Amino acid sequence: MIVATTDMPSRTEEFALIWAALHEQLTYTLQPIINVHTGTLFGYEAVLQGHIELGFESVSTLLTYAENNGVLSYLARLLIERAVTVFAATHPGERNRIRLLLQIAPRTLNSVPLLGEHIAAVAARYQLPTACICFELQDTQSLSFYPQVQNIIHTLRQQRYLFLIDEFGASYSGLKHLYELNPDMIKLDRFFVANLATNHRQHLFVSHIIQLAHTLGIQVIAATIETTEEFIACREIGCDFAQGQFVIDPSIQSTNLLKEHCQIQQFAIPQRRQNDGDSSLIQTCIERLPVLCETDEMRTVFDFFRRYSDRSFFPVVDCCNRPLGLIHEQNLKSYIYSNYGRDLLANPAYNKKINHFILPCPGVEVNSTVKCLLDTYIAAGHPPGLIITENFYYTGFISQSALLHIIDTKNLADARDQNPLTRLPGNHNIVEYVNQILADIHTACCLVYLDFDHFKPFNDTYGFRIGDRAIMLFADLLRKQLNNQSCFIGHIGGDDFFVGFKHLAVEQVKEAVHTLLNIFAHEVQSFYDAAARERSYIEALNRHGEMTRFPLLGCSAAILVLPQATPRHTFDELSRIIAELKKQAKKSPDHIAIEYDLIAETQ
Repeated sequence: MIVATTDMPSRTEEFALIWAALHEQLTYTLQPIINVHTGTLFGYEAVLQGHIELGFESVSTLLTYAENNGVLSYLARLLIERAVTVFAATHPGERNRIRLLLQIAPRTLNSVPLLGEHIAAVAARYQLPTACICFELQDTQSLSFYPQVQNIIHTLRQQRYLFLIDEFGASYSGLKHLYELNPDMIKLDRFFVANLATNHRQHLFVSHIIQLAHTLGIQVIAATIETTEEFIACREIGCDFAQGQFVIDPSIQSTNLLKEHCQIQQFAIPQRRQNDGDSSLIQTCIERLPVLCETDEMRTVFDFFRRYSDRSFFPVVDCCNRPLGLIHEQNLKSYIYSNYGRDLLANPAYNKKINHFILPCPGVEVNSTVKCLLDTYIAAGHPPGLIITENFYYTGFISQSALLHIIDTKNLADARDQNPLTRLPGNHNIVEYVNQILADIHTACCLVYLDFDHFKPFNDTYGFRIGDRAIMLFADLLRKQLNNQSCFIGHIGGDDFFVGFKHLAVEQVKEAVHTLLNIFAHEVQSFYDAAARERSYIEALNRHGEMTRFPLLGCSAAILVLPQATPRHTFDELSRIIAELKKQAKKSPDHIAIEYDLIAETQ
């Protein structure tokens, strides 16, 4: 515990009383952070408690008070010791695999000399490696007042501490800091999490933020999640970790924390099913390369290259199995082929260790999509491959050739299922999408079946070539009007199409479909001759061989609404419901019929 010492500035009796109260009352609770894909525990954020009771309305006001009294450095070290002590009491057998997030402000980084060494000494008491500690950088708007902080952060990163930018997306914590600080993680501001499940524009913004972060090898935490809807939306949009009251309230009782994490896993199961296609493909291509530890001697490096002569590089990890990069044989050639090179590197006095030869290599999480792998690879300037991690821990390696195989296999599978005319996903992908929807009852969605009206007489009159042009026109309109991350568009075959909507209200879905049908009905008229357009019908044989007047081509839509957290039909039952709903749509004046899941209506 930090106590008043002779070198501490002398203070008034009032200050002495407040300082004593700080010692006695300040403590920490731990707020869990979980992996949204697996439900497993990633780490804890240390949340300060007790300062409000002492009259400090926020942590910032407490730091200001300490700074004004010249004791900010003492207070910072006291808080660090308290946080590490509380953290060390949880999960004693898994400390190396659980992270501790320490909130820290630029002025604190600037005020504490040798901060990394101090934390390392505190952590060593509990046999905690520095690699399990992550600095959560707050108050980033004040970074401009402390220009030396960037150098301090660089030094701390070299000491294997992680860094996180808090409240990313707030006016003072944006792309400039993402570029300059190159953090390991970012935590989304509450503004982007609230209403994410229902606000399409917000959904679009956040999806691009996450895509950029992942391309740069940065993991994303969705904080202050309060509802099931927010958790599901954050998970589906690509966040890696979640935190907030929905996960569990802050608590220092580790036994309670363990129980609550298991409850989250039920929400991760459907997501794992959705990623099975890409995940299984990626898993088959992961190489379990032997790894070097940064603490290994250079003789071990030479032994590796001699033992595995077919390898030109090896991954290097820290003491917590976190990947640091690759060590390449070509970087050692000048030593390998010199007369005394190996002996020189093996000599401790030469002070050349593995760290001097590590080259960066991008890493991606094992549950990433194929697109994320490709984007990360391209952004890194075509490295030898990608390091695969799980919760930041080394899992394996995907080489360039393996990545090409993954992309080719993915493209071939997609092309095989695509409709040859429209290039839209075909029946296999549609069935897979619907089954995922049925498995994930926590996500509200709308399933839309689209079928042309009077297509056969149109096709018989103008021929298959014009009929195909009408189908392609509708497919292009689907892409133009509905192509976003909330929609899945598929082509069942012929003049039948399918669209799945997520994160949109029923009224928005109906409006989007209504607009689509009107645009199609207007534009498809150009395929008719002038006489047919003028009289608004054509004459053709019906199914019984009788000459009949048919209205101009249009489309009907059957919309089946599947509310959130309600029982759902099987796939076959849904097919029968939609078939009946389609008949109603064809009779409707606006050619749209909407029905809620029958099981949901009876609950």
